[in-house]
Amino acid sequence: MKQFNKGSKLKKVKFPYGNSFIDTELPINTEVLMPEYIQPLNNPLLAIKNAILHPIGSPRLSEVSLGRDSVAIVINDITRPSPTETMLTLIIDELVKSGISLDQITVIIANGNHELCSDEDIKKMVGFWFSKILIINHDCCDEEQLSFVGITKKGLPVYVNKYYIQASLRILTGIITPHQSAGYSGGRKSVVPGIAGLKTLQIHHSFPIRPEFPVMGVINGNSFHEEAIQAAELAGVDFIVNVVKNYKGELIGAVAGDLVNAHLQGVAICEKAWVKKVRQRYDIVFVSPGGFPKDIDLHQAQKAVAVAEQVTKIGGTIVLIAKCCKGVGKFGQVLKNAKSIEEVIRDFSINGFSANHSSKAYMYARALKKFKLIIVTNNILPNELAQMFMSGFTSLDEVVFTLNNLEDLSILCMPYAIDCIPVVQN
Repeated sequence: MKQFNKGSKLKKVKFPYGNSFIDTELPINTEVLMPEYIQPLNNPLLAIKNAILHPIGSPRLSEVSLGRDSVAIVINDITRPSPTETMLTLIIDELVKSGISLDQITVIIANGNHELCSDEDIKKMVGFWFSKILIINHDCCDEEQLSFVGITKKGLPVYVNKYYIQASLRILTGIITPHQSAGYSGGRKSVVPGIAGLKTLQIHHSFPIRPEFPVMGVINGNSFHEEAIQAAELAGVDFIVNVVKNYKGELIGAVAGDLVNAHLQGVAICEKAWVKKVRQRYDIVFVSPGGFPKDIDLHQAQKAVAVAEQVTKIGGTIVLIAKCCKGVGKFGQVLKNAKSIEEVIRDFSINGFSANHSSKAYMYARALKKFKLIIVTNNILPNELAQMFMSGFTSLDEVVFTLNNLEDLSILCMPYAIDCIPVVQN
């Protein structure tokens, strides 16, 4: 029995969890923040095709591809819910009409510093194209895969996948969503971090380029964004195709064309759906990343914690609900090896980003320093979470039962946290 007063009115709240949902009952005054529901486009395939045929700030792809004899198309990895197969089909159709053959096309998976995609992952991502064209798993640590293309104005050395640089036509695909460091994903992020080398990521993902706190929705004056733009321009980008989805994963927009201008138009679509005002900071904030693949592991699920940081009172509680079917992720060892949260923060401040995902460990430590963090998952044991300074539960109802005096506390729920940019009024 939950710890509520007899006769209390309760509210049932449902959270995405992997490919399903879990729910619990909370006090009636609990606030639920949802992204704006934007009606999906009637024909997503046609919308993407029209974007490609009517590009922003760029000639049509059929014109851009004239005289080119090799093509590199960058795609998202399995952690990004992009309609990759559809985008590839429409792009390749346009290229073939321009005289380019399939053996002249290379697809590069923008893994950044993530785990490399398995064959099973790749089949899910590209579908029909799995055995039709050359597909390369970008590995930021494999220097044999990399080419040096220059240095940005702030001194960032830019190493990029050599198969991308060797192509005479370079195309980026992706999805635009709020991002805690870049402001928004999509566009230039397919290059940095997507197909960049570790030497580039070590500097780009460290202070002072990396923002110290979450900056969802902020690109103006954001060095993380601005350096990625410069790096992408040094690498060369001829055309982009990006999509925007609502929180249900339905397509609400597609943009194509110039690296900067097309991306900005996609960002404008995002802002309509995701910027939401809240009255205050809250004592307890329940968040879900929004289900699979956003909660595929604790690494990806951290993005929901970053959203919660912006609306939780200092000393308050963040409850993360994430299935984490692939477990913790590489960053976990950094937290497990540390004697304290402060040690993780200090180490990242001094040494910066590394291949073991120390930046993700830093982001969790940043939250843990200010808030109590509870994880609800049945794929990571509570004792493993305790080694990372977190509290673990396998049941959301159990969490609610253990929290005291809920009816006297301010509570906010964000079932699709990654698709929200909460702004505290005043």
